[in-house]
Amino acid sequence: MRVYFGQTFDKSQKDKTKIPPDWAIPMNLPLIMAAFGTTSKAVATYTRIDQCIRDHYPHVECIWAYSSRTIAKETHRQQAAAVMHPEQVLQQLTARGLTKAVVQSLHLFAGTEFHNLVQLARNSQVECAIGKPILTGPEDYDEVGEMLRPIITNRTEKAIAVIGHGTAHPCWTAYYTLEKILRKKFGGRIFVGVVEKYPDTTKLIDEIADRGFKEVCLIPFFLVAGMHYRRDIVGDSPSSWLSRLQSKKIAVETIDHGLGMYPGFEKIILRHITEARQSFA
Repeated sequence: MRVYFGQTFDKSQKDKTKIPPDWAIPMNLPLIMAAFGTTSKAVATYTRIDQCIRDHYPHVECIWAYSSRTIAKETHRQQAAAVMHPEQVLQQLTARGLTKAVVQSLHLFAGTEFHNLVQLARNSQVECAIGKPILTGPEDYDEVGEMLRPIITNRTEKAIAVIGHGTAHPCWTAYYTLEKILRKKFGGRIFVGVVEKYPDTTKLIDEIADRGFKEVCLIPFFLVAGMHYRRDIVGDSPSSWLSRLQSKKIAVETIDHGLGMYPGFEKIILRHITEARQSFA
């Protein structure tokens, strides 16, 4: 089946009629929110995003799916409501006789999980429009930077360490892009690191210490502040970012929530959903 990707439109174009209005989109077009998944209390982040989507699209059927089969099964076991894998959701839509759907990725970058999602959609009998990952275009990076602005500008004497997951996928260079854009906005006290795989940031703490910083604010660069936040960023083990910074006599402040809890984060998701829905207009 065909897979469409969210369209982008030049904001400066004068002829706004080229952008299909929402009423031109089929009314029975379901929306599948595809997240990696979480078994932690950080599921509150998904609840917040879900409410923002339902407020914006009150008549659209919104179905959540976890691309991690392990987490989907565990969540199903722990909760009364089932959370399915995207493949299961698409199979159910086929059984209901629906032929089109929007699949919105909640992955931060176009990495392994996103490409697996695209392949799954291609193999489905449902014609899918794929909403782009959170950080895809320059405007997405810019909006994330503006979301972080209050935290960064209110801590003028501290180094700011933005810590993401890391990946072996070729999109690992996106972390360097993120650092470049944040440094352009806020200066050279911004450092971007990861908890595993690439890019290699094992020497980043030495770099922060060598620059003479005595205080650091750690910002988790995850959709939700889940297991990696608790274990790899603020955990008690000697390998956590908190422990390694403290071993350098650097005072550490940590932000205890993920990107999904920042005001305005939902605007990125809603824009990507709208662009994907317009593929069917």
